[in-house]
Amino acid sequence: MVDSLFPSIENTGDDDASPESSRKKRRISETSKEAETEARRTNEESLKRWRTNRVQQIYSCKLVEALRRVRQRSNDAGKVSGAAREIRETADRVLAASARGTTRWSRAIIATRVRARLKKHRKAKSTGNIKSRKATTETKRIKLPAVERKLKILGRLVPGCRKVSVPNLLDEATDYIAALEMQVRAMEALAEILATAAPRTTLTGP
Repeated sequence: MVDSLFPSIENTGDDDASPESSRKKRRISETSKEAETEARRTNEESLKRWRTNRVQQIYSCKLVEALRRVRQRSNDAGKVSGAAREIRETADRVLAASARGTTRWSRAIIATRVRARLKKHRKAKSTGNIKSRKATTETKRIKLPAVERKLKILGRLVPGCRKVSVPNLLDEATDYIAALEMQVRAMEALAEILATAAPRTTLTGP
C-alpha cells in the first residue's frame, strides 16, 4: 500500500509542473521571436538608411568639413607624414557620427580616440608582451574550429564586436558593411568632383 502511494505522488507532481514549464517555454519562445523580429526590423531600417542619397549627402558634407579642419591643422603644424592615416580616421569618425551611436561599432569608433590618448603612456609596458600574446593567439587559432575562427576574425574586423553573441555580431557586421559601402560611394563622388575641379584650378592659377 505504501508503494502504491509513491507513483501517484510522482504523477501528481509531474502533472502540476508540466503546465508551468510549458508556459515558461512558451514565454521564452515568444520573447525570442519578438527580439528576432525587432532586430530584423532594425537591421532592415539601417540598411535602407545607408542606401539613401540624403544620408550620403549629409556624410559627404560633414566629411568635407572635417577634412578641411584636418588640413588646416596639418598646415599650421607643418606636418605632412601620416596624412593618409589621419584622413582615414577622420572618414571613419564622421561615419560613426552619422550612425548617431545607435550601433556598437559606431560607439567603438567614437571612443577609439579617447582610448588612444589614455593608452599612450602604457605603450612601453605593453611592447614586451607582444611576442607572448602572438604565440597564445596562434595556438588558440589552431585549436578553434573553422566556423568559430571565422567568427572571431569577423569580430576583430567590426569595431567593438570582439565579445558579442553571434546574432549581434552578424547584425553589427551587416550594418557596418552597409555603412562602408555608403562611405565608398561618397568618397568616389568627392574624388570625381575634385578630379573635374583640379584642371580648372591649375589653368586659372598663377
